[in-house]
Amino acid sequence: MRPGSLSTKLNVHLRETELVGKIVREFGQWHEVPEQMVFVVKLSLDELVTNIVVHSASRNPTVHEIVLRLHTNQHELHAEVEDDGCAFNPLELPEPDVNATLQDRDPGGLGIHLVRSLMDRVNYRRVGHRNLLTLSKRIPQTAPPVCAGPSHSPSPSPIEP
Repeated sequence: MRPGSLSTKLNVHLRETELVGKIVREFGQWHEVPEQMVFVVKLSLDELVTNIVVHSASRNPTVHEIVLRLHTNQHELHAEVEDDGCAFNPLELPEPDVNATLQDRDPGGLGIHLVRSLMDRVNYRRVGHRNLLTLSKRIPQTAPPVCAGPSHSPSPSPIEP
């Protein structure tokens, strides 16, 4: 995996979730991130960006931008989602009862539950007038290929007449 970083600004609109997917896929390919990790991070970011777009319109119609940052190192893929909406920590939402029937289940909360279960770390903090969610996913380290030394076949036994 190649280390690297990317930062981009997104409009607060649902069509941007398609762009998020494209950005994460291309970043993953460029930096040689395993496809399964790219999928997990893409799914998590899609959920978070969708939530920001959908919920910011009702809470704060003056949300102007979403900033997406991606960073890789040898062992992890980090993602940050930053927006300029009202303070809201989605990690404070109660865990949904996934065993409840649909009729007994409260609406919402499944998206952040999905993000928590897919990612290794999820953190929220308020920085000035901005929300910042950080996500991290460890990249499984593959063992280097085992190199077989030169082929040594046993020395032939002397043939006795």
